Amino acid sequence: MRRESWYHHLIQESQSADREHRLDAWRDLCKEEYLDRISAQYLLDRLNWTADWQEQSVILGLMCRIKDPLPIDSLMAILEDWETSDVFLRMDVSRTLARVKAEEALDLFLRVLMDPYEHPWLREAMTSILPMWGQHVVDQFLPTLLADQQSSVVTAALEVLRNYWPPDAIPLETVLSFCTHEKGHVREAAVKTLLAASLRVPPDAILSALHDPEPEVRATASHACMSLVEWFEDLPLEPLLEALHDEYPSVREDIIDAFGVIPLRIPVEPVIAALSDPVHYVRCAAIETLGVMGERVPSSVYPVLQEMAGTDTSGHVRQRATRTLLMLHGIEVAPLGLPVIEIATLEDLEE
Repeated sequence: MRRESWYHHLIQESQSADREHRLDAWRDLCKEEYLDRISAQYLLDRLNWTADWQEQSVILGLMCRIKDPLPIDSLMAILEDWETSDVFLRMDVSRTLARVKAEEALDLFLRVLMDPYEHPWLREAMTSILPMWGQHVVDQFLPTLLADQQSSVVTAALEVLRNYWPPDAIPLETVLSFCTHEKGHVREAAVKTLLAASLRVPPDAILSALHDPEPEVRATASHACMSLVEWFEDLPLEPLLEALHDEYPSVREDIIDAFGVIPLRIPVEPVIAALSDPVHYVRCAAIETLGVMGERVPSSVYPVLQEMAGTDTSGHVRQRATRTLLMLHGIEVAPLGLPVIEIATLEDLEE
């Protein structure tokens, strides 16, 4: 009786004039014990009543879990309604239809997805969830989406390619063609997708991206270098050494981390120089890389690390400098614990 009473209370609260009360009620109604009680019609009524995007999202998520058959026709009407339905609502509806694999809605889903005049945000979101319909749908439509005129759709298609295609099936020539795309976010997605090809990746394409005009693309390429140095023993180090002078701190950090993967192949001097980097997390990376270089680290660096362990402005740096000193003296140290919480310095923010 108490559970029954509480259920009716939640139903009433889901109709409250207070938004927070409604959201709290919907979260409780998502519990397993209520899924066989809630009617699809009630959810549809509340969906049509509210204009709150977060509430609509919760209701649609609940629709995917209830026992009652969904009002597929009504959901299709919302997806098709580009004139009065909010684009975020249509995104969530398209996801709901895909999650439940409503076969009767597939043709409409694909028609909206392939319509170049539809909202680009909607088409991008629908591209991302295309794999929910099954591999046969992805295989049929992804090549067309990769050739789409909307760059955000292409980016989403590249994401699907790297997340759902086997590494040996990724079409390298197609992906390489996007490495020179006019949009930086497409070039960034192309670099990520190339890396997903694993040992098939052409290293030169990643190394070339270290010179990209967009810092985000360079950062993606530098992060990929941590895998390249592990996969390819003959990878040229000159492009990586040049990237140590990049103005973007994340690039410098990634390159030093990549050096830590191959501590016996890299010169010591550039890593030592990075100890004076103005950004604390780059200094951290340099300290950790020195820690795995062992006897290759000259004793003249020990006083520098000792000073950093005591006086550096960053708690992260002090902690890692202390650990590395112990390691260089042959003392085993425990793994790093929880990170030190610190406020970024003005110099970090300016970088």
